[in-house]
Amino acid sequence: MSTREGNLEAPTRHAIDWTNPEYYDEAACEKELERIFDICHGCRRCVSLCQAFPSLFDLVDATDDGEVHGIPKQDYAKVVDQCYLCDLCYMTKCPYVPPHPWRLDFPHTMLRAKAIKFKKGGVGAGEKLLASTDVHGQFAGIPVVVQVANALNKTRPMRKLLDSALQVHPDAWLPELASNRFRWSASRQGRATVVTNGERTPGKVAIFSTCYVNYNEPGIGHDLIKLLEHNDIPYVLVEKEKCCGMPKLELGDLDAVAAHKAANMPVLARYAKEGYAILSAIPSCTLMFKQELPLMFPACADTQLVKEAMFDPFEYLIARHRDGLLKTDFKQALGKVSYHIPCHGRVQNIGRKTEEMFKLIGQTVSVQLNTVERCSGHAGTYGVKTPYHPIAMKIGRPVFKSMAKDEPDYISSDCQLAGHHIAQGMERAGSRPPGSCIRSAWCEPPTGCDPTQRGQIAMTTIPRDSLMSLEAYAKVRQTGKPESIAHRRLRTVRLGEHLSVQFEDERTVRRQIQEMLHIEKIFDEAGIQAEIDAYAPLVPDGGNWKATMLIEYPDAHERKRELARLIGIEDRMFVEPEGLQRVYAIADEDLDRETEEKTSSVHFLRFEFTRVAIEAIRAGAAVKLGCDHRNYPAHTGIPPETLASLAGDLR
Repeated sequence: MSTREGNLEAPTRHAIDWTNPEYYDEAACEKELERIFDICHGCRRCVSLCQAFPSLFDLVDATDDGEVHGIPKQDYAKVVDQCYLCDLCYMTKCPYVPPHPWRLDFPHTMLRAKAIKFKKGGVGAGEKLLASTDVHGQFAGIPVVVQVANALNKTRPMRKLLDSALQVHPDAWLPELASNRFRWSASRQGRATVVTNGERTPGKVAIFSTCYVNYNEPGIGHDLIKLLEHNDIPYVLVEKEKCCGMPKLELGDLDAVAAHKAANMPVLARYAKEGYAILSAIPSCTLMFKQELPLMFPACADTQLVKEAMFDPFEYLIARHRDGLLKTDFKQALGKVSYHIPCHGRVQNIGRKTEEMFKLIGQTVSVQLNTVERCSGHAGTYGVKTPYHPIAMKIGRPVFKSMAKDEPDYISSDCQLAGHHIAQGMERAGSRPPGSCIRSAWCEPPTGCDPTQRGQIAMTTIPRDSLMSLEAYAKVRQTGKPESIAHRRLRTVRLGEHLSVQFEDERTVRRQIQEMLHIEKIFDEAGIQAEIDAYAPLVPDGGNWKATMLIEYPDAHERKRELARLIGIEDRMFVEPEGLQRVYAIADEDLDRETEEKTSSVHFLRFEFTRVAIEAIRAGAAVKLGCDHRNYPAHTGIPPETLASLAGDLR
């Protein structure tokens, strides 16, 4: 072993050899753990970072001779379980990481131990469910369910049940489900169309929403959109996405990480190849694509492409500023802001970009900034689990104290989970994301940008006053049905014998809302608004057509056989304006409507048009509807009367 002490060179990471069967050799892993623990015991520099190191040193100090070899191997798990893979020890503290000859990689050795534990069945069902953010997030946006779930999660009986079933601490802060998902409520592409590339930055952005923004705090995503629009940066929402895989990584479920990567990477790589910057507003998700997935899949060209295209939002905006392409017309003072830099932001090696943004604002308007750079203790699911929540609060105490300095107007963190954890520790109502603060700095209140109304953007919706009362609707329900059916038929196009596409508009969606209110006997304002929020995303927003596709086989046996043959058909649907390229459907957003055995008989489609296509259709160009699935090739011209109605959806 080298006698050289310390290391003055930058840390380097090595690929995670997780597909090698030897990676799961428990004896070999324990041998490496003992080697690393012995080095850590001799150094103890990282004792203040997290509970893993105090746990290790307590175990060492309890042995007869005060050495690592005296720790029972089964007690190694007490150290492993306390590591939440923040990477701070590796990136900021440890002097023995590669390229030092000792090649100490504490977090990835902990990951190996977690993966072995998972393979052996040592992770319970509750922990697995807690890490399945895109599963319990599916309840977001469902009327009544959201309100009931959020209300129940605040009651002591439900918190006791969550404690016993999932080991969620009764006092831990939990995120609420959103009444309307980000990907349902946000415009799929921005108004800006001119792409201005900079020396450091692509001039167009693809937004990876993340589970948390989509299901829990859509306002973070809407704030990001506003920042891009204010700076005339064209954006699109990523066509389809799944969880980045970070919660599964922290659990040691590497096969699930690989499955999520397989779903996300082809989509994201297409945006990278087309010259987009890919932005993710949650630091852990950004880190997953920048570091963990590239280390797990070093030979995957798509993964490496996405790594280079992935940006933290404020890394991107500060780079735009250095390119001379960021507006600095800040008008609204922010007052006193206590800003927290989360661990997964620090280890991206991008510097303090959000802090730079706040300071840039402070050159024009008043910002009294207090920056705190220390672990808050939350660490994903770690901080809500019953065994660890008290420890998480203990770890966070220095942060809570520092953030309270000068009685700030706002507390803010790039990681909103950490922000809420800090707010709980400070006994404050909540945390305000940086994007919300910076958005308000760009807007004067008289122009309609109220800093207290965070996260809402204009979108096509169903006006509340356009809906009839239950009594009024009941009187005209039957007499108005023929007219509604005629309108639905006008906007329906059949494609072959077994497929029909029903194009939605405000009228068809309003009728559906009225039907739901009538059937469910919903008359309270909250319930009515929930129905509006649930169905409004089906209304076209001026740049697209939205439709319900039905696959119809009356015979059950034939239907079962054909649905198995038509897997993927929803992605092969297209419309083709005369003389222009085909526009393929974006299908079943945020919904899994297909299995390995069959597709669904109902799909939801969105056809997103360029400005050129919109102008052509409005000018009278013929449009073809088609499908180029190998087992259902078909196309037909959209009838003139139907096309005239559909053209009215575009503006």
